[in-house]
Amino acid sequence: MESGGAPAFSAERTRVSGRRFVAHFVDGTLYAVLFVLLVLVAGATNDLILTVTFVLGLTVLHVAYFVVLQRPNGRTPGKALVGIRVVDAAGNVPTTGALVKRTLPLLIEYLYVIALIGMLTSEYRQRFGDRWGRTYVILD
Repeated sequence: MESGGAPAFSAERTRVSGRRFVAHFVDGTLYAVLFVLLVLVAGATNDLILTVTFVLGLTVLHVAYFVVLQRPNGRTPGKALVGIRVVDAAGNVPTTGALVKRTLPLLIEYLYVIALIGMLTSEYRQRFGDRWGRTYVILD
């Protein structure tokens, strides 16, 4: 299989592409609101802090949003809303390292076109980040 062996669940359980899109939209909206608030606060200080906040907000903090929120139970607010979660091949919450690996490509896949191509070419509907992190998104 794509992740080094068959997962402990059927491929049918990963057929949640529409739910993933909605979850991605919800999480993107939530993160955008947080990011704008951070930028507004940083902008009230000085240009250097604003620049650092802007750069970190589009990279490190963006990755941290997904990793930190998914680490306890495999869900972000968006995923919880639509009833899906991220798991490893055994059906457990992935390790922090796996979550980082699956999230880093979102910096490129964010518009979802590349993610959609990855999901449509995968038996288990894995984005390229899911394949790298050996993770799956399943119906709860």
